[in-house]
Amino acid sequence: MREYLKELRCNRNLTQQNIANELGVSLSYYNSIEKGNRQKNMELLMANRLSKVLQVPVDFIITEEEKLAQKSA
Repeated sequence: MREYLKELRCNRNLTQQNIANELGVSLSYYNSIEKGNRQKNMELLMANRLSKVLQVPVDFIITEEEKLAQKSA
């Protein structure tokens, strides 16, 4: 589970549907990203798009993804 995405989304009063719409993906696809079932090794393009939608530096997304990778290793 990508708790950091959920926390960022909730702090901005956005729904998963809001994020999905901004990313141009389906709600189920974004839900799977947040749960960690999709984009397991998040692509740089998706990290960049998420950083824009969630208004955080792309470095933040990358750092959080690195933390998740270390936990699962």
